Order: sequence, then C-alpha cells, then structure tokens
Amino acid sequence: MAGRRRNPRIGLVLGGGAARGWAHIGAIRALEEAGIRPDVVCGTSIGALVGAVYANGDLDWLEDWVGRLTWQTVVRLLDLRFSGGLLGGRKVIEVFANQFNGRDIGELRMPFTAVATELDTGREVWLQDGGVVDAVRASIAIPGIFTPIWHDGVWLVDGGLSNPVPVSAARAMRANCVIAIDLNHDILNGRDLGGAIDTLPREPADAPVVDPAAAAAAAGRRFGGPFRRWRQAADGDAAGVSGVADPAGGADVRVAPPPSARVPSMLSAIAQSIDIMQVRITRSRLAGEPADILIQPRLGGMGIFDFHRAAPAIAEGRAAVQYMLPAIRAQLGIA
Repeated sequence: MAGRRRNPRIGLVLGGGAARGWAHIGAIRALEEAGIRPDVVCGTSIGALVGAVYANGDLDWLEDWVGRLTWQTVVRLLDLRFSGGLLGGRKVIEVFANQFNGRDIGELRMPFTAVATELDTGREVWLQDGGVVDAVRASIAIPGIFTPIWHDGVWLVDGGLSNPVPVSAARAMRANCVIAIDLNHDILNGRDLGGAIDTLPREPADAPVVDPAAAAAAAGRRFGGPFRRWRQAADGDAAGVSGVADPAGGADVRVAPPPSARVPSMLSAIAQSIDIMQVRITRSRLAGEPADILIQPRLGGMGIFDFHRAAPAIAEGRAAVQYMLPAIRAQLGIA
C-alpha cells in the first residue's frame, strides 16, 4: 500500500485498571498467536506491572501465578495498614521483586516505560530507567489505597491520575503504530461482581445505537413510572432526604434511596470513585492522543480488587484482541 511503512515500530500500551489488568495477559497472548510482537511496551498502574513482566520474558510465570490466586491469598498480599494508604502493597511487591531479581529497566528484553504521577503537582512522570520494581511500585500507588512512593525527591502515585492509557509515552518511544488496551471502557455500565464476564459474541460494528431517551423511558416503565420508587412528595418526605426541583416544572420532590439500599462501604465508595475518575480521564486523553488500534475488553462485571478472577479477565482480553485482529492486520499491512 502506498505510503505505508513495511516494518512499523509497534508500541503496546497497557492501560490501568487494577484487577482488570489480568486481561492484558490474554490480549498479549492473542497478539503473539497472530504473529504480532511489539517493539516497545508502556504501561500505567497494573499495565505497568504486566508490561514489565512481559518485557522481562516472564508472562508464563505471571499467568500461572494469577491463575492460582484465591480471595484469601489476595487479602494476605494486600498488606492492610493505615498510614499513607489503606494497603501497603509490600507483600505483593516482594513477589515481583524476587522475579525481577534487582534488574534495571534498561536490562529488560524490550524498551519499557512505566507512568506515574507526581503527587504535589499532578505532573505525569515517565519512568524509563532505574529499578524495575521501583518504577512499577510507583505506577500502581492508587491514592488512598496504596502508599505513595518517594522517588528522586518527590512523592509518586498511580499513573492513572494523569494518563491511564499512555499512548503519548509510546509515541515518544518512536512507535509509529500504537496498539492500546483500555480496561475502563464499560465499567460504569453496570456491575456484576459475582458473575462471569461476558465475552463473545460481540455486536457488529454497524449495530444500532441505543437511544438514551428511549432507554430512560424503558427504565421508567420498568419501575412503574419515572423513578417512582425513589421519589416522594414533599409533604411525605423522610427525615434526612434532600429536595430537588422537578424537571417537569411541578412541585419539589424528594429523592430517597430504595428501602433495600445500604450506604456504600468505604472501600466500595473509593473503588467506584476511582472507576469514574479513570473513565473520564481515559476518554479525555484518548480523544487528544488516539491510538492507531484501540482494544477495549468488556470488564464491567469485574471490580478493582477482584484479583482472584484472573481466568475470565484473561479470556476477555484474548477475545477483545481476536475481535480486532482484522483491523490490526489492516493497520500493519499484513495478511
């Protein structure tokens, strides 16, 4: 094809998303099975961890390790504490420190960048030299969850605060074909923390778009009216329920939770707030810095602490890449 480079420099960008990051393992497997191997790897948060392991040639080890995780193992590894963050992360980092065996980033098998965020300024930091473990530990330091890391005179926290899917870092490493994996595409569309993740079949690219107004009307019918279950007249309001204006222009109404609703736990509120943040920042950054190929596994049924659910995440990562293979081959100019 005219103007296409025969041997593009492929950059693989692994986005953040905590436990959803195990989907990266399946995605990498599917790319390799299709004969597609990146020249450079960049990652944020869990993407930095998986990317560093991959760049070190240890993906088999990682897949075996995550496949044996149980919820009890995860709780022990997360290292509960109350200074700097809820979780120290020391125990889980020790597992990876033993695997990296003191290596510097420059000693990995392929060029690698981990993305972190400077806590005081919000500045995006690209970690491209120094110890692999230090870079990964900084990149995964979710504020309020994991303890910040002191690095070169500043406190560093999770790279997802500034760049959840670091396409720009891959471009800076001279990648002219960037394949990015966004783990946060549909995580706000509903949660099913106990069930399996939906993988295939997928809707075709020309599937009809759902009309939001029609969806809202359908929801209203399902509850017997426009959110009737949650609305009370001002005369019969419950104690502690706040008032809002009726969008239809009528009298004020009161919004109350349904009788079965419970106040979210602290961890649940933090986790869902992080999800919202990741989605908003990801959309903004990708709009200005698009990847050549964007892979978006369906991980809405997986919470950020579901590290013990590696099998369905890996399967969905693989399925997402397989779905995009025709577009990837076309972009790379291969049959």
